[in-house]
Amino acid sequence: MDPLPEEKQWIKRFQAGDAAAFAKIMGHYEPYVLGLVWRMTGDRHTAEDICQEVFIKVLKGLGRFRTDSGLKTWIFRIAHNAALDHKRSEKPMESLADRDETLAGGGEGRDRQPLAHMEDAQLRKAIERALEALPAQPREVLHLFYWDELSVAEIGTVLAIPEGTVKTHLFRGRKALREQVLNAKLGGAL
Repeated sequence: MDPLPEEKQWIKRFQAGDAAAFAKIMGHYEPYVLGLVWRMTGDRHTAEDICQEVFIKVLKGLGRFRTDSGLKTWIFRIAHNAALDHKRSEKPMESLADRDETLAGGGEGRDRQPLAHMEDAQLRKAIERALEALPAQPREVLHLFYWDELSVAEIGTVLAIPEGTVKTHLFRGRKALREQVLNAKLGGAL
């Protein structure tokens, strides 16, 4: 995900009272926030509701936002926390395999879905099953890194974990995915 061009200028314009600046910020980040929350909740309608709540919180807090911090990271942290709050109050997350449409690019407003562009449907299914088998934390780290293109430092901020832990989750998650996908592609013979 690319940062909003001239992000600091848009923030300052909003803080000076320009409501259109918030619309620009929201328009840029909303598809990414929706994707993150949708993956975490497993339900598009729930994700849309949470996404609205996230941007209400962003609207309320943007006036106090310090431009020396990363806006993208701040917004993702709010979204991640909102989705976690929802998950704690609801039933367990639906499996990734049941959300094939989501991972295959069925989400409106999303310009890029790496899995949607994969030619090999069998490989995509194997990756989905492998992701589903991962523990929640490494799975979320992989999503934030590959789907949302957050840096290791940004992921650490969003998930409130040290960068070293993020790197460990990336390494172990990649290794587990590689092994499971190879097993699936080779019919279980490794």
